[in-house]
Amino acid sequence: MRKFLLACLALIASCSFGEIEVVPEATKLSIQNNSDVQLSSVVWKNTEFKDIGFGRISMREVSDGYGFIFFNVKDKPYRTRLPVICNKHRHEQFLFANSTSIIDMNDDNMITLGSLNAN
Repeated sequence: MRKFLLACLALIASCSFGEIEVVPEATKLSIQNNSDVQLSSVVWKNTEFKDIGFGRISMREVSDGYGFIFFNVKDKPYRTRLPVICNKHRHEQFLFANSTSIIDMNDDNMITLGSLNAN
């Protein structure tokens, strides 16, 4: 037992205990499209997510803060009804569904994303 303890102490003594650098997680936003509508030119706070098709996810590193998600459907501009908040060093997720409330940027009317599929 004594030899085992001495061997363990020798091993520990030979290890270098330098500073451990903690790297914070990047701030990220994932946008998932679970609706029946193709989203194009998706943007949040000047970060482009490009086009997000049916059942697809787009993830980007972003700056923390809050803002609306802007997008087009059939070349018409829309945005989320509520702003999306991204906390520093977190990976936030936003899910578009047919029931998601959005704002038509042409007339400021609130509608659901799924209602655009009928048009």
